[in-house]
Amino acid sequence: MSDTIDIPAQLAVEQDAPETAGSGADDVTKRAAALRKIRRERKAEKELAEATPEELAELERLAQEEAEKAQRDEVEKQLQAQMAAAARAAIDEAQQAPPCHFGVTFGLPAEVSTPDGYRVTQDGVFVSRQGFDGTPRWERIAFAPLVVSHAYSDADGSQSIELAWVDGTSVVRRYVSRGVARRGRTLIAELGDAGFPVVEGDARAIERWLAEFEAANRAHIPSSYVAKYLGWQPDGTFVSGPGEGVRVEVAYDSQRLPAAAHRRKGTLEGWRAGIAGVADLPVPRVVIAASLAAALLRHLKIRSFTVDISSPSTRGKTTTLQAALSVWADPCDDAGALSTWRTTLIAVEKRLNLVRGIVTVLDESMSAENEEIISSVLYDLPKNQGKAREGGWASCLQWETVLLSTGERSALSYSTHQGAAARVLSLTKPPFGDGQGRAAEALRSSVLDHHGHAGPAFVEQIVRALQQQGSGDQLRAHHAALTEQLRGTSDMTGRRAPMVAALALAEQLACGWGILPYEASDIAQWQQMFTETTQADNRPEMAMDVVRAYVSAHFGHLYRSGVAASRYEQPQPHNGWLGLVVPGDGTSPARVAISPDRVRGILKGSDYSLDAVLDGWVAMGYLTLSPSQRPPYLIKKRLAGTQAKYLVFTPQGISIGEDDNEQ
Repeated sequence: MSDTIDIPAQLAVEQDAPETAGSGADDVTKRAAALRKIRRERKAEKELAEATPEELAELERLAQEEAEKAQRDEVEKQLQAQMAAAARAAIDEAQQAPPCHFGVTFGLPAEVSTPDGYRVTQDGVFVSRQGFDGTPRWERIAFAPLVVSHAYSDADGSQSIELAWVDGTSVVRRYVSRGVARRGRTLIAELGDAGFPVVEGDARAIERWLAEFEAANRAHIPSSYVAKYLGWQPDGTFVSGPGEGVRVEVAYDSQRLPAAAHRRKGTLEGWRAGIAGVADLPVPRVVIAASLAAALLRHLKIRSFTVDISSPSTRGKTTTLQAALSVWADPCDDAGALSTWRTTLIAVEKRLNLVRGIVTVLDESMSAENEEIISSVLYDLPKNQGKAREGGWASCLQWETVLLSTGERSALSYSTHQGAAARVLSLTKPPFGDGQGRAAEALRSSVLDHHGHAGPAFVEQIVRALQQQGSGDQLRAHHAALTEQLRGTSDMTGRRAPMVAALALAEQLACGWGILPYEASDIAQWQQMFTETTQADNRPEMAMDVVRAYVSAHFGHLYRSGVAASRYEQPQPHNGWLGLVVPGDGTSPARVAISPDRVRGILKGSDYSLDAVLDGWVAMGYLTLSPSQRPPYLIKKRLAGTQAKYLVFTPQGISIGEDDNEQ
């Protein structure tokens, strides 16, 4: 073949070539490389000559694909080069822009400056880095000016910062903890929806920028206290709302709306004019006094407690709550401060956790989806701390408040804790009587237009009074004297007396300081409201009376067996047997047994909860107990051939005639 290469001849020609400067070992290496190349080509020629037509077609196809790929790569390379050149040109142009003026843009002091190695313009934040060729260059790490504009610390010593950046023609400010600011990816994820001008690839660079900026300007960046809750702060100051000169950053998202509702509208004079309409209405006056009394709890060393208003609907309970809430906040239904019992226990604890010395309201206990929530809140509220939880759930949340609750039945009727009665002040008289609908409407209209003034004014007077030497002791001495006057004649009224005295003291102080527009109630009026001994304090006994009355009226609906059954005609009632009479055995009398569901229905009609009184019935000896049963007060009995578990009442609980004691 004409293109055949004679390897020995070729090598001989190379060997005969005259040696020049630089030849020697390098020439040997070149000749060896040439020889290897010739061998590869000869091998390829041989394989190509032996290839089948199909293999040749495949080789041609692969060669074409490689050529096309090389062409595409070249086009992409050129495009990337153009884009890189355009980006460098844009950055170069941005670097020529004047530096960002932190004072004009963000309101920072004139002493705030850009740290070495950085540049901030209206086009973003740039950091100086060394290029591949060793020359310094500017690289953008944020696409808008971004700074630390404020530093904060809270009562627990936790630190946080305010970040500020330019978004179009406005400045965006966001509050974040230092822990978040030090984790770039977390920071970008948290603030991304707010237009944070940083991409994830620059996460580490932005961490460094924020740290460098703050370190260089620590003496000049404004710093202040941030409140995590409303009310009394550890340093003795009082924060009544987010707009009162102190930044408020609540711990939970669910607290933001009710916190924002603690704001002012109208005037104190306008509020006083509206409240004057309740001067002759004892229940609204008590509830307003309770709202003010929340600010006194800390100084009187009284734990949180509940004031419950229960009466039929359309009697102004919600309007009364709104009047009390207007002392501190916007009482409008959708403002966020007026909550209901239709919630969860954790949500209630978070709501309570928002305040230290400000009232909390929960309307409509009948709306509660779980009655145990009401029972738990009433019992745990005076502990000033929520339940301990694990697994990341809100745990041991703290509070300090007076809880105002309303419902068509007493909140105590939901409680399964016998000690709850001493922790609740119950008001069962309707706030507004018949024919007072217009007065309720006028009150509601007034507090919607004027609110948020009375509470801060009350606190201002408290702080002023406490600044005088010995005034704190005088305040507690006055409260102690009122407590003795309101102690009443029973142990229960005595336990409630400090709470009632706190309400009376709050009203006396507010009236004396000109905050309330009427004269303070005298001791006799407070005694009439709270210290008269009432059977309502013994809810298990009252519930037992309801069951006794029902059994007496439906005695014929009890199934009987044995000798006693022959004295009665026993057609089954249309709604089924109420229960059965368990015959006596000569040593023990006959007893009435009723299913728990029937007892629960009987009590519900009178606004009692079976679960709330069961422990009381056991303690009073009203239920027969069987150690072999679980629980011991549910005992198996057979009624008309069917076995089920019943509450078996002792004669002390429900007594029956002697005829039923026979076998």
